[in-house]
Amino acid sequence: MGFLDFIHQWRSNSRIRSLEQQLQHRPTPALYLQLADAHREAGNTQKAAQVLKMGAARFPSAPEITRRQAEAEKVERENEKRRLIDRIQTHPNPILYARLAEVYKADGELEMTSATCQKGIKAFPKYGGTYLVLGQIYVEKKQWQEAAAQLEKSVELDRYNYQALRLLAQVYMQLGRPADAAQQLEAILYFAPGDEAILELLKKTKEAAGQPLSGRQAAVGAGIQRTGRTLVQQRGADGARQVKTTIQRISAGSQRDKALNDGMANLRAVSGVTGAVLVDQYGLVVAADLDQSLDESLVGALITNIYRTTSGNAVKLSVGQFEEGLIEGESGNIHIVQLEEMILAVFARPDVKMGMLEKTIRDFALVAVQQK
Repeated sequence: MGFLDFIHQWRSNSRIRSLEQQLQHRPTPALYLQLADAHREAGNTQKAAQVLKMGAARFPSAPEITRRQAEAEKVERENEKRRLIDRIQTHPNPILYARLAEVYKADGELEMTSATCQKGIKAFPKYGGTYLVLGQIYVEKKQWQEAAAQLEKSVELDRYNYQALRLLAQVYMQLGRPADAAQQLEAILYFAPGDEAILELLKKTKEAAGQPLSGRQAAVGAGIQRTGRTLVQQRGADGARQVKTTIQRISAGSQRDKALNDGMANLRAVSGVTGAVLVDQYGLVVAADLDQSLDESLVGALITNIYRTTSGNAVKLSVGQFEEGLIEGESGNIHIVQLEEMILAVFARPDVKMGMLEKTIRDFALVAVQQK
């Protein structure tokens, strides 16, 4: 970098910091626009799009922010399409197909969405996320039978997929099958027992089916508070049931899998760490090192749902994009970190050595991103 380039970058960074400070004290639509322009001029279009998204959430009636944000998102989606297509051609995997279909769907390109889903299903028929996107297309077209078939396949392959279960319940209601709808909602309450929206939907489906809520469901619906401190809720007469997990041992010959599993082992070796799991955005476990009393798939689903809720509301609250978070409980903590298209969760006792844990998480993050 030459001296003039250095000066330009320094001035650009100084302007960005100044605008960020002004936004903290007195946010206005104009400041959001200026900060987005500053990031764009610095060559960071992704950050510019994030700023516009935050501005639109803060000032939804500001027309210029809304227009600019829509344009920026369109550009980002086009860039993402190109990146995903390139990666599918070189290193295909089911997550890439599902994500590409979602991006096409966001742009209203339903034919491309459907075609991408079909290609993904043909290449990777055991991945539930692609069936979910295809089911969403049929829902938009109000083709309920076709939607049910795709969503049933998604749930069959991933029984902890919150989106697929909820959408399938809604489709069953359209088909006049309230009892089946209630069954899907009850499946969600197994791993998200305090979800008020699901409890409300369950009440309606049970009423339509002529079935009463169970005593526990009625009690929760009446306002008994559930904390987020436990991973597994009491279920049935047998009491609290912790479902099983095993550490994922994939092909020893795969350099990527070996690197991720070694990283999991390093995290687990930190004094005070009781487990770790790496999942994709759909809840599919990529790598894990957990206690044998825990169900790997259930933990993956829970972490994914926590991430979706948090990241979805972070922008609305004008606190920026979710990067990492900490859930504190009486008997331990859960450290959640976003690693591009994956989510890492580390379970630790309160006495864990935070400095060592943070360093090991950073080391793992570097490995995980390099192995994509």
